[in-house]
Amino acid sequence: MSLNGTMIPKLSAVLLSAAMLAYAIPAQSATFDLGTAGGFTVLGLDNGSVIINSATSITGDVGYSRGVTSNTNQKVETFSGTARVHTAVGSFTATPASFQPSGGVQSDAANDALLDQANSDAAAASAALAALTPVTILGNLGDNDSFSVGAGVYSIGSLNFKEDTITLTGSDTDTFIFNVSGSFDFSNSQILLQGGAIAANVIFNFLNAVDININKEGTLFNGTILALNGNVDYHNPATFNGRIIARDINLHSSFNINGPTTITSVPVPAALPLLTAAMAVFGIFFQRRRF
Repeated sequence: MSLNGTMIPKLSAVLLSAAMLAYAIPAQSATFDLGTAGGFTVLGLDNGSVIINSATSITGDVGYSRGVTSNTNQKVETFSGTARVHTAVGSFTATPASFQPSGGVQSDAANDALLDQANSDAAAASAALAALTPVTILGNLGDNDSFSVGAGVYSIGSLNFKEDTITLTGSDTDTFIFNVSGSFDFSNSQILLQGGAIAANVIFNFLNAVDININKEGTLFNGTILALNGNVDYHNPATFNGRIIARDINLHSSFNINGPTTITSVPVPAALPLLTAAMAVFGIFFQRRRF
């Protein structure tokens, strides 16, 4: 094997050509489906807890599933959506003077069926996402580990960002999937979308019982948090475009959240791993910046 400067370019060209050919051929695409769970901006899962205490705005429905404990719901300036409460909720207390969803508070058999299905769909979606093969394993990310990626499936250990950036580049049909095994702290940081990419097609699937913290006014979060056993603490007037679907949810201190246009089934091109491998030879697909 030669390292005289000719072998590597030739190998790169072969890999890229093969990837381009495979990518151009229509193929079956893996999909994930949030199902009924995708219709909620905030969904507290079965036997968990939900706290809503001081919001600038909530756009979309909030769900309180079977067995959920929710004793604080108050001080929401604008709530464009419906509070859907399971009749078998553990507890639900709201302050009518300051908790006024435009669709009211609904609790009946129809809502029960909707919430039960949403829980089932969330579990199925998380399992399907976890089974996808990552194109890149990012490992544990800390301060100064800003990164940029294209569409694909990624594996993350833990993430602890303060004034860092995740840049996602793709079209409005491209999917960005992050399976996260560890904790997640996102403070004064941003998820930027470029090239037409949309928040509805970005998902962080948390595989374990972990803490997920989103905070500080300068934060911009685009995407869905799916954490079957996770604890989400989101506060301060950050910008959050997406969904929070989790066991335990604590939203407070003038937070705001805007549910994205519901897109529950999005394709992951089957040939994407091959394309990614070829682009990685050139070092232009994935860039990890250190400051």
